[in-house]
Amino acid sequence: MRSVRIVVGLMFACTLSLTKGLCAPADSSARPATLERPTRSTTTAIICSLVLPGLGQVYTGNYWKAPLFAGIAATSAVMFFRNNADYSTAAAEYDAAIATGTNAAMTNLLLRRREAFRDNRDLSGVVFFITYALAAVDAYVGAELYSFDTGEDLSISLGPSPSGLMAVNLRLTW
Repeated sequence: MRSVRIVVGLMFACTLSLTKGLCAPADSSARPATLERPTRSTTTAIICSLVLPGLGQVYTGNYWKAPLFAGIAATSAVMFFRNNADYSTAAAEYDAAIATGTNAAMTNLLLRRREAFRDNRDLSGVVFFITYALAAVDAYVGAELYSFDTGEDLSISLGPSPSGLMAVNLRLTW
């Protein structure tokens, strides 16, 4: 019960931090005179992403990534529990076959079936944890680069050079 309260509290905190920008005062005199680029907190992005994969991406404005992380995490979690249930059933069948003295071919088939479910369960768990880690790292990077200037001052292109040959052109202006 305590862990449920912690998760609900973290989700509430993430929701508050997501809506903080929507509740800003409308008075223009409350804003600073200098034009600053908006920023996002890396800690909040990581916490949101650890509460639910994809929530950190929503916080940083990368909306298209959220369903990818959430979908992969949900699918791998479902597959983990499904393969775990199948593994338990196959293990019981194998143990019963050993206890009753079933022929070697059938016992070998049940053993391979049990091992296949175990391997798939373990693989689903690994995919789940890798997805969680990648979602947190991506949320951190998204928060760090939220205010990164992607203007026309720096550009790179592939095209013909003045001599007519294909080249990589790098242009810096300031």
